[in-house]
Amino acid sequence: MTEKNAGLTNDPLYYLERFEQQRIGPRTRMQCKVCGFVYDPDEGCLEWQVPPGTPFLEVPQNYDCPACGCPHSSFIILDRERGHEND
Repeated sequence: MTEKNAGLTNDPLYYLERFEQQRIGPRTRMQCKVCGFVYDPDEGCLEWQVPPGTPFLEVPQNYDCPACGCPHSSFIILDRERGHEND
């Protein structure tokens, strides 16, 4: 693989994950799609010692839903950046 092609993949899930991450801003709230628990960056998560002000993309990958134990990947976007809902 050449340096120009390094990191390229034909895996559609890779591109879907990258697209989803681009949609998650520093103040985007995320919701567990299994139980409905909401991660709010303004509040953080005391159970996981995640301080207030921590964007979801900076939450450790081993973070599990504190309500039901589902993995980090079970969270979906609840709302866009606050202050930009009408864009």
